Amino acid sequence: MKDKRQLKNGQLTATVLKNGALASIKAGDTMINQVNGNQLDGSLMNIYLRVFSAGQIKFFIPLLGPKSASNLKIGNNQASWSGSINGIDYQVKLLLGSNTWFWTVDLTSKQVYQADLTYVQDLGLGKASFVESNEAYASQYIDHLIIKETETITVCSRQNQSQSGDHPYLQQGSLGALKSYSTDGFQFYGTAYKQTDIPQAMKQANLANQKYQYEFALTALRTPRFKVSLQTIGKTFYAAFLPDQPNDNQQRLFSAERLQHEYERLANIKLEQGLTLPTLPSIQHKNAVLSGRQLTEAELQQFFPVEQRKQVEINNGQLLSFFDQHRRHIVLPEKEVQQERMTGNVIMSYAKVEAGKPVLATTQYMCGVFASQTVFGNTNLNILSTNTRNALNAFKASGMRIWLKIAGNWRILTMPSLFCMSYEGADWYYKLADDLLKISVEAAASGDGLLFNVESAQNREYDLRVVTQLDLQTLGKEPQLLNDKGSLAVLPDQDSLLAERCPKLRYYYNFADHSQQQVEINDLGNEDEKYLVFEYHSVQKIKFTITTVAAKVAFEIAEQRIANENKLIDFLGDLKIQTAQAPVAEYLQQTDLIIPWFAHDALVHLLSPHGLEQYGGAAWGTRDVSQGPTELLLGLGHFDQVKKIILMIYRHQFIENGSWPQWFMFDEYADQFADESHGDIVVWPLKIVADYLEKTHDEAILDRELPFFSLQAKQSTTHTASLAEHLQYQLDYLKKHFLFDTQVSSYGDGDWDDTLQPANAEQKKTMASTWTMELTIGALNALGNILSRHSMLKQNVQSLVKGMEKDFKKYFMQDEILPGFIQMNRQHQVKPIIHPNDQTTGIAYRLLPLQQGILSNIFSKEQIGRALQLIKDNLAFPDGVRLMNQPAPYTGGVSHIFKRAEQSACFGREIGLMYTHAHIRYAEALVAVQLNDQAWEALMKVNPINLQQRVKNAAIRQANTYFSSSDGDFADRYAAATDFAKLKTGEIAVKGGWRLYSSGPGIYVAVLQKLLSKNV
Repeated sequence: MKDKRQLKNGQLTATVLKNGALASIKAGDTMINQVNGNQLDGSLMNIYLRVFSAGQIKFFIPLLGPKSASNLKIGNNQASWSGSINGIDYQVKLLLGSNTWFWTVDLTSKQVYQADLTYVQDLGLGKASFVESNEAYASQYIDHLIIKETETITVCSRQNQSQSGDHPYLQQGSLGALKSYSTDGFQFYGTAYKQTDIPQAMKQANLANQKYQYEFALTALRTPRFKVSLQTIGKTFYAAFLPDQPNDNQQRLFSAERLQHEYERLANIKLEQGLTLPTLPSIQHKNAVLSGRQLTEAELQQFFPVEQRKQVEINNGQLLSFFDQHRRHIVLPEKEVQQERMTGNVIMSYAKVEAGKPVLATTQYMCGVFASQTVFGNTNLNILSTNTRNALNAFKASGMRIWLKIAGNWRILTMPSLFCMSYEGADWYYKLADDLLKISVEAAASGDGLLFNVESAQNREYDLRVVTQLDLQTLGKEPQLLNDKGSLAVLPDQDSLLAERCPKLRYYYNFADHSQQQVEINDLGNEDEKYLVFEYHSVQKIKFTITTVAAKVAFEIAEQRIANENKLIDFLGDLKIQTAQAPVAEYLQQTDLIIPWFAHDALVHLLSPHGLEQYGGAAWGTRDVSQGPTELLLGLGHFDQVKKIILMIYRHQFIENGSWPQWFMFDEYADQFADESHGDIVVWPLKIVADYLEKTHDEAILDRELPFFSLQAKQSTTHTASLAEHLQYQLDYLKKHFLFDTQVSSYGDGDWDDTLQPANAEQKKTMASTWTMELTIGALNALGNILSRHSMLKQNVQSLVKGMEKDFKKYFMQDEILPGFIQMNRQHQVKPIIHPNDQTTGIAYRLLPLQQGILSNIFSKEQIGRALQLIKDNLAFPDGVRLMNQPAPYTGGVSHIFKRAEQSACFGREIGLMYTHAHIRYAEALVAVQLNDQAWEALMKVNPINLQQRVKNAAIRQANTYFSSSDGDFADRYAAATDFAKLKTGEIAVKGGWRLYSSGPGIYVAVLQKLLSKNV
């Protein structure tokens, strides 16, 4: 048998790995599973056997994959796994039909036992490019319908995000009785899995028996307990697939009779051939994990004395986390086992902040992920090592991991005894029985590489393996490995896009020279998965670096860490908080601690755009880079970098129409960009030019000659024009996209809130966003007021904005409450959308128009007061202001009014309505009208340090990183609709959303600076 083998029948293909796990199940080009199995971990899909004795769990075991001891037989459209465990003989069969498949489990035992079975399947239900780009995002749009009848449980799952016009559907259940179910991996594994490596569900009598629509779509079905004896007992689970379920997910589509008939037909087909499971790969660890032991208070005092601890976080008398005198953040496992999201950080090696210059970056997570998504430059396409695929560390193969040989057994390091994060690095402390192992990783402050150290406190000798899974999607199927004089070079496959676009890029592992320290370098795997294995024997410490240049550089982590910390503080300049500026004393230290961490996150957004949940990479969003990074740089006086951003953005202006794509690659992959953009995108470049001129009066920039970018040719043009002419081209675009013969900007493909794109594409041609109009008017007025030497451009800007202001008052200000949108016909009749008179959506208030009217200086004093009162009465919640007064309706995932707002089954991110970015803009509006104490309170609602002190219903979360949203802890959209009001009373907990990658942290620091300057 090769490394894998495929079973096929009709549209279905099941790929079986040689370790006995399923790599994938596909129906045509639709991935049923969410994460592809691998040779080390096996698969998330499995069937677990639990055996009971005297009513207690005697043991449990997965029957498939590397943790089982099964023999495998495989044919064309079926396979079987058989073995024996503690006297119980088992056989599992997979029967593959054309659109259904069945798992049968037969059990016998000489001794009588009670047992149950749990069938687990992770779900992607989308094209591979969709699912693998972000499994959490794909999960948010999978709707589950649970049907319970007598002893049967049926789970019907629909992918609500369109897959080339289709909505894939999967129905799962059993041909016999079922006792319990769950729908998300957080229910099945539990947050403590990060430490124990034991699924929580294996310890529980029953599965959760609750539909949970979160970010790890994984269904589990459990049988009632049954007797295992000499007489064979069999159980059968099924899955049935349809490529498209166009309707609301409100009913099952496969009848019991149809499924029974299909099962009987497939069960009569004999297995063609048999193959025995081969030996596992040499680096296979069978998931034997090693977590650090708990530190005593004396040991903790030795590393981090009590007197140096700041903002100590304690819950129920248990120490969870704190900061030290260097603003480093220390997290204990007692906190990590309670959090849904793995504590982590993105670190970067850069000498100075320089927009557009590639940097070397990697992502670190507390639970033994020392480097994942290691990448230089383009975060989508230049990746060296793979990234983690979920928040619970379910798979241990991804990224860079370390194995330690203890008592003759290899064990993988996972949860440490303590985790200490600096801005561009981290330390993992692993307390062992008679030693302490410290693993440190830091990015070089000079911009030259990543540094890795492993050291024994007692100078004991160990056998170690450092294992890195290479990212073959970007490196190609056959990356080249060149070993020469203590360095290993990793080159992309010559046929890969990476080799074509970045022919000089290679990654170097450079090994320090120590007497008696030798490293054995191996590469294991195949064209689907490949691992670099660095094996050390009898070493007290190891040291190596990853660089993109061949030269070896001697780095000391302690020195580089201090240099990185000083570099960030220098970047912030004189941004310091005086005691008198904070209305509450506690705000002072919490704000002082978070400022550099948020500045770090803003720089990641600019220099290496990706995040802890958006790990797959990102580009420059035209809107995004024009906000957070630019506003931060302007506020701190880094005008040269803002100038560079402006020139880079305008080089990507389409010559065909004068607008921009939603996002674009700013490097060797410039031909890759979004094929659409929202109606506000064209405004943002103009706004940052106005903001830049207001700060610098550098009007000479408008005379700079710049090329355009061709939408059709996908490359820069030879034709150039001055920046002033580029701006005029922008104005022409605005004029061409007015509704009918008005001066009202059409909605286009949306505005800032991606979730509110209309379901009916024709509505885009008749809708207008109030917020986009306000933003445009504000930007045009700012530009018109600051121009002095370019009189024609000034005249054109002022003429345009005058007409827009007139029509804004005419069509949007028809009563005292601004609508979220308007819909207009050719007769200029206006219908408000998201307004007290809106009978279509049922939503009365939208935040963005209310606060943007203040920020764009459109409102009168009376209108400002009215807008703030409407926000306070209808949109203010304990954790911040929400985007609307209630969520969009949800009925099984079909869009009737809005797209994503009615498609997401998960009540998180923008869907949950408390999007931090927008809340910070609210704080900015408060600063603009001198409500400084209220602005402080608003900013402190999204400072994660000891947040529970200020937001009583805030769930535990990482304290040193930006959260893009505050998500109500509802099980699904229906619960959110029923109990949404409980968010306002604080009866429902709120959780942190996605982290780090956002314009928000840059805006936060910029707004804080404005607040400090007005509150001296």
